[in-house]
Amino acid sequence: MEEEHLSLEMLAKWLAGRLEHDVVLQQIVPHLIASCRACRERYEEIRQLKRDAGHEDEEIGVVEWREAPELLQRLEQLPPAERHLRVKEDESLHTWGLCQLLLCRSREAISEDPGLALSRAELALSVSRHLGDVYDPGWVLDLRARAHAYLGNSLRVLSELSAAEAAFREAESCLSGSGTGNSWAKAEVLDLKSSLRQDQRRFEESEQLLDDALALYREADDSHGIGKVHLKRAKLYREMGELERSIELLRKSPDEIDAEQEPRLFAYARYNLLCALTLAGRHQEAFSLLTEVRNLFRDAKPLDRVRLRWAEGDIAAGLDRQNEAEAAYREVQGEFEKHRMHYNAALVALDLALLLARQGRTEELKRLAAELVSSFESRSIHREATAAFLLFQRACDEERATADMISRLAALLRRRGNGTAG
Repeated sequence: MEEEHLSLEMLAKWLAGRLEHDVVLQQIVPHLIASCRACRERYEEIRQLKRDAGHEDEEIGVVEWREAPELLQRLEQLPPAERHLRVKEDESLHTWGLCQLLLCRSREAISEDPGLALSRAELALSVSRHLGDVYDPGWVLDLRARAHAYLGNSLRVLSELSAAEAAFREAESCLSGSGTGNSWAKAEVLDLKSSLRQDQRRFEESEQLLDDALALYREADDSHGIGKVHLKRAKLYREMGELERSIELLRKSPDEIDAEQEPRLFAYARYNLLCALTLAGRHQEAFSLLTEVRNLFRDAKPLDRVRLRWAEGDIAAGLDRQNEAEAAYREVQGEFEKHRMHYNAALVALDLALLLARQGRTEELKRLAAELVSSFESRSIHREATAAFLLFQRACDEERATADMISRLAALLRRRGNGTAG
């Protein structure tokens, strides 16, 4: 361009249809929309839709992404057993936009309903296997890789670690065959795989995967991905027992995560700092942060607010406000039970048990232990956890359960629990 105008040669090539698409996007379009505010706004909307759809094609971003919610609604109105068959037979469901939306909805459900997250990832994988020649095969393989990774992440949260490992092998196989060099797709697979390695206690591998994912997110200029890696690294340090390192990293969150651009990630960063301070026994510092985190969580998901209430109980217990702590624990336990998150409810019950043990409330402790064993036995899940609770119940019945024993049991169950979202 000369003096902010298109050159005669460039304009002629464009009108003749011989100008490369990238040049049109980078030079022609910005110049032409500069004079019209409405067009500029629509152009930015299209760019956002492309990012949401996970595809560089404008038509996919605008048309397919906007049609996807209706397709998903049609699909999820069917009984679960019929959905995969419908995907196979109904060509109108064979769209990139539907597959991408299923992955987004799977990611949204992972922390509150991992079973739903799993079913949506499985459906996304089915859709990806029926995408036709209208889509670039390399891009389809990248999409399928992400579907396998989301499937693996859901299985991880459900404690199916062997199946999760197999899903990530499939994801990496798809990436190696795609040949697109799509930094963002590869970053997301490595990012999610790092959570699996963390749950497997393979911490060095987890951190290396985070390093690799971070470099790729930066290459893709993905601020959300960069923020996620920041939070996962802090969690990794906490799991490694390096609490002070985790706290130091989380204190840098305002420099790493833009609160206006990524408000939810920023809220989680401050919440994680509050939890890390509590775990480190720095309850007064955590209490000083509580009002800020409450404000950040005003529009949070219901279960996120339940988790914040749990943290409030931990802080109250650490500050020797026993009545406040007990009220918080009982409230949170009830909420987790209502959402059928029985493992989390059991972990909160152990916090309550610790409180009862320290107050010498032996009979209440016995009843609580019996309820925990009954809850796990009736559902025939988590055999290791059930065995641990049986030993705990016996110790309570024999009045030899100590605060140290309860703390060790809680730590064991957190390590071997039902996974963590991420």
